[in-house]
Amino acid sequence: MQHREPDRVPLFYRDVPEVDARLRRDLNLPDREALLRYFDIDFRWVGPAYIGPALDGPAGHSRDIWGTQYRYTVAGHGGYWEPVGSPLADVTEIAGLDAHPWPSLEWFDFSALDEKLRQYEGYATMTDPGFSSPGVLATIQNLLGMERAMTDMLLRPDFYQALIDRIMAFNLAFLTRYFEVAGRRVDFFRIGDDFGTQRGLLLSPRAWKRFFGPTQVAMSRIAKAHGAYYYHHCCGAVRELIPALIEAGVDVLDPIQVKATGMEPAALKAEFGDRLCFSGGVDEQELLPRGTPDEVRAGVRALLDVMAPGGGYFVGPTHNFQADIPTANIVAMYEAARAWRYA
Repeated sequence: MQHREPDRVPLFYRDVPEVDARLRRDLNLPDREALLRYFDIDFRWVGPAYIGPALDGPAGHSRDIWGTQYRYTVAGHGGYWEPVGSPLADVTEIAGLDAHPWPSLEWFDFSALDEKLRQYEGYATMTDPGFSSPGVLATIQNLLGMERAMTDMLLRPDFYQALIDRIMAFNLAFLTRYFEVAGRRVDFFRIGDDFGTQRGLLLSPRAWKRFFGPTQVAMSRIAKAHGAYYYHHCCGAVRELIPALIEAGVDVLDPIQVKATGMEPAALKAEFGDRLCFSGGVDEQELLPRGTPDEVRAGVRALLDVMAPGGGYFVGPTHNFQADIPTANIVAMYEAARAWRYA
């Protein structure tokens, strides 16, 4: 993080449940922690325990703390929880937001953080995905539906801002309580919000700065006051937004979707490597699902030759490992990363 070369490149890991189960079966590992130790992963996620209203529904259905309904949908080699009911889809007036059942801090047991942080002493700790890694645009997309999440910022900007304010009221209270308990024991505060597509941004930099830049600053300020770095997960072609992300205080950009327009690792490292750290970069669109183990090893070495010198880089996949990625390729990826050495 200080742009100095460590003894080896730090290793990051993320997957979908099908991959977790398959790897533990193929590698004869008893649990998740054993899997992370098998690959020498340096990071651990920590969050409070959820003790609120039940979020499960009929078979194959669930909802989140914001009231969005989901259905488990099988697609290709795996499955995903797809939104099927946006609770604010028909709400267009600010007054209508007051009737929505917003989440409560009472739904979380923050004391559970202590046990997890003791368990992971010696690892780099990070706020876990979901509750502890809030995505404001992602929440709006689920509450309003994708189309309105993109158009209301132009057609109903006052309503859009009022919705953001309500989301942020909970997020800021949640993070304040989280870091009151965690103190300075959490190394990375993670925000998970995607602003890019394969070829460009989902919204203009101007719209981002108006609606979302202030939310990133407000949330990360709480974490930074407790010594945590700001780690932003943002898929897609976000090259044009990187200067604004740096200005908002981002310390680490993840996952570096290398096949997206403008996200070439060498160019990113050359232009932003003195001000920004990077995480991810091992391609999941072509290399990991379609390459041979030898091709994966060669690809990882080439990536590290560009991104690792001078520090400021964690190696990991460009998204959660997907179910179409062979076990042998994941093993080859981490073998190559562990074997790579700084010049």
